[in-house]
Amino acid sequence: MLRYAEVLLDVANRRFDQSYHYLVPEHFVAIEIGMRVLVNLQNRKVQGLVVGVSTELPEELEGKTLKPVLEIIDAHSLVPTELIELADWLAKTTLCSKAQSLHTVWPLLKGKMEKKVILLASPDDLDVKALRWLDEDAFRAIEVLARTRKKEISRSVFLKRAGISEETFDLLVQKGFVRQEHSFMTMGAKGRRREATVPSSQELKERTYKLSLEQEAVVNDVKISLETGSFQTFLLHGVTGSGKTEVYRELIAHVLSQGGDAILLVPEISLTAQMARYFETQFRDKVIILHSGLGAKEKALSWEEILSGDKRIVIGARSAVFAPLANLRLVILDEEHDGAYKQDENPKYHAREVARKRMEQVGGVVLLGSATPSLEAYAAAKAGKIRLLTMTRRIGNSFLPPVEIVDMRKELMQGNRSMFSRVLLQKLRERLELGEQTMLFLNRRGYSTFVVCRECGYVVNCPNCDVALTYHSQGQSMRCHYCDHKEQPPLTCPHCGSRYIRFFGQGTQRVEEELQGLLPEASILRLDFDTTRNHAAHTTILESFRQQKASILVGTQMMAKGLDFPNVTLVGVIAADQMLNMPDFRAKERTFQLLTQVAGRAGRSVKPGEVVIQTYSPGDSAIEKAAHHDFEGFFWEEIRYRKGRKYPPFTHIIRVLLLHEKEERVILGANSLGACLRGRMQDPKFGNTDLDILGPAQAVMARVKNQWRWQISVRGIIIEELRELVHQGIQDFFKSSASNGIILNIEADPLTN
Repeated sequence: MLRYAEVLLDVANRRFDQSYHYLVPEHFVAIEIGMRVLVNLQNRKVQGLVVGVSTELPEELEGKTLKPVLEIIDAHSLVPTELIELADWLAKTTLCSKAQSLHTVWPLLKGKMEKKVILLASPDDLDVKALRWLDEDAFRAIEVLARTRKKEISRSVFLKRAGISEETFDLLVQKGFVRQEHSFMTMGAKGRRREATVPSSQELKERTYKLSLEQEAVVNDVKISLETGSFQTFLLHGVTGSGKTEVYRELIAHVLSQGGDAILLVPEISLTAQMARYFETQFRDKVIILHSGLGAKEKALSWEEILSGDKRIVIGARSAVFAPLANLRLVILDEEHDGAYKQDENPKYHAREVARKRMEQVGGVVLLGSATPSLEAYAAAKAGKIRLLTMTRRIGNSFLPPVEIVDMRKELMQGNRSMFSRVLLQKLRERLELGEQTMLFLNRRGYSTFVVCRECGYVVNCPNCDVALTYHSQGQSMRCHYCDHKEQPPLTCPHCGSRYIRFFGQGTQRVEEELQGLLPEASILRLDFDTTRNHAAHTTILESFRQQKASILVGTQMMAKGLDFPNVTLVGVIAADQMLNMPDFRAKERTFQLLTQVAGRAGRSVKPGEVVIQTYSPGDSAIEKAAHHDFEGFFWEEIRYRKGRKYPPFTHIIRVLLLHEKEERVILGANSLGACLRGRMQDPKFGNTDLDILGPAQAVMARVKNQWRWQISVRGIIIEELRELVHQGIQDFFKSSASNGIILNIEADPLTN
C-alpha cells in the first residue's frame, strides 16, 4: 500500500509556506510525524519536517505524480506532535511563516546541510590497486578517504585533502568507489522524551519557610485546579513584598510530587540566575536555566537534560516557555505585566499567550503574578475570563513605604536648576550618615524626547491622538507616531507663555556625574545598558551593592524588577515625566507600573523605607495613584480612558512595519499597502465590522540599521477579522511593483509603537 508524507519545508520564502505531499518509498518503513526528511524542491534539495503520514491523498492531488522522499534524517520522531500543533497555531496568530514558528518552538531544528563522501571500496581491491598505475589522483583520493576514522568525510574537506578535480571526483562516484550523501549538521538532542513518572519524595527538600494566611489561600485555590486537570489561568495580584515567590515554590513542589513538570518565567535574562539559586535550595538539581542567551552547544545540552527527564523545573526568560518538558502542568509568569515577555522579532509572540495555549492542550494551569498587572490581564480577571487571586499585605513586619511627590516646577522657580530636588538631596545625605543605601531610578529612552514647559508642566500633545509629540532633531519638528501629525516646536509655552520650554531628556550617566559632584563622599554604582553589556557585569554590580560596597545605585528600569536589598531605605525617581510622556497610549500604565515597582524596592526588611518622586506633573493621576499604591483606582480610571479611545483591551491592533534602505521606496510601499488594505475593506464580508486603518505614518524609530521604517495599523474588535484583512491586503500588496525590496514586519497587539 502506498504511503504519503505531508512535509513542511524549511525555507524562508513565503511562496512555499505550506505543507507538500511526497511519496514514501517502500524501504522507508519507519517514518513518523516529527521526523526530518530530505526532499526535492524545484531544482534543489531541502530539509522538511513530516507533519502527517497517510495512505490517502487530498482530492486535488489524486492521479498526480509525486516526488519521493529522498532521505530520512532522524532515527526517531524529533518534534512531539503537540509542539508541531503549537507551531501551527503560532504561525496563524502571529502572521509569520510556519518555518519560522517551527524554529522558534523547536530551536534544535536549526542546522545546515552538508555533503559527505563515503568510501565504498577498499585500497586492497584489485580495481583500486589498478588505479595506482592508471589514475594516480584517483588512487590517492581513495587512500585519503581510507585513512579517516569512519571512512567518510565532508565533500569540501575531501576535495581539499585529496587535491583532486571535480571531474576526478565524478569518476570515483561513477565507478562505485565512493558515494555522496546529504546530511545535516545539527544540535539535535539524542534521546526521546521520557515517560512521566511520580518522583520519590527523597528528591525534594522540606521547605524552610512558613506561608501566611493569604499565601495559603492562594496556594489552595491553584492546587484545586491542578488536581482537577482542567485548564485554568489565574492572575495573582500581590503587592510588592507580599511573598509571591514562596507561592511559586509551594505550587511547583506540589506539581513535582504529582509527577508533573513546571516552567517559571522571569522578564529578564539577568534575573534567571538569582531566581534559580533561590529554587535550587529546595529542588536541588531538578532546576535548569534556559534562555536565548545560551550558546548553541549549551542549549543543546540543556534540552537533552530536559528531554531525558533529568530536569523537571525550567527557569528562564521569554523563550523558555517552549521548553519540551514531558509532563508540563504549570507555567508561571512572574512580573507578567513586563513588556519583555513580547518577542520583538518574528514570530512576534507573547509568552503569556503561548503558555495559555500549551496549558490548554494538556489541561494545566497558567499563573500570572504581578504587583501591577497589565490592564489586559486585570480586565480579563474582572470580566471573569480568568481567576483573580490577591495578596494585599507584605510578609513579615515590613510595610509599603510612604511616597513623597516633589514638584520640580517649584524647585525651578526657587532657583534650583539641579536635577536633584532639595528634599531628595537632603534624604540622600541622611542615608549616608546612617550607613543605609539608596536606589535612584531614571527611565532613559534615548530615541524619544518630548517637549515640556518647566514652569507650568505643559507637554505638547498630538491634537488627534492624545499622546506626546516626539521631537526629531532631523528636520527640527514634532511628530505624532500614530497619525503622522506634524508641527514646529514652540518658542514659548502655548499654555502660560513661559520661555522655559525645552526638549526634555536626561541620562543615567549624567545623574551619576552630577551626584558625584554633590556628594563626593558617596560610593556610586550605575546599572544600565552601558554598564551591563554582559551578564557577568550585571551580576557583579548587584552583588557589590548587596555587599554594601556602594551607598547609591543609579539605574534604569532593569533595577525595578525582582531585586531585594534589606539595607535600601530610600528610593528616588529622578524624572517621572520621561515615562509619562512617551508617544504611546500605554504611557500612563507603564508610568504607574514602574513607579510602583521601583517604590517597592524600599523598606523590604525591618528598616522602614521611603520614596521620593520628582516630576513636573505632580497632579497627574498615574503619579498620584502610584504614590498611594492605589492600583484599583488607577485601573478604573485608565480603563474608562481606553474604552473612550477604542484602545486595547476593547480592541485589537495589528501593526505592519515596512522597511527599506531608501526612504522614498518605503513611503511608496506604505502608501501602496494602505491602498490595498482600504481596498479590501470594501469587501462585503468586512462591511459590518468596526475596523479602522491608521496611517501610513513614520515609525517612532524612523531609521534603524540603515533601514527606513513606516507603519500602518489596523484596529478592530475581532482579532480573527483583523488577521484575515491584513493577510488579504498583504497578498494584494505583493502583486504590485511597490512591494519590491520591501521587508514587512507584522505584529498583533504591539506593546510599543
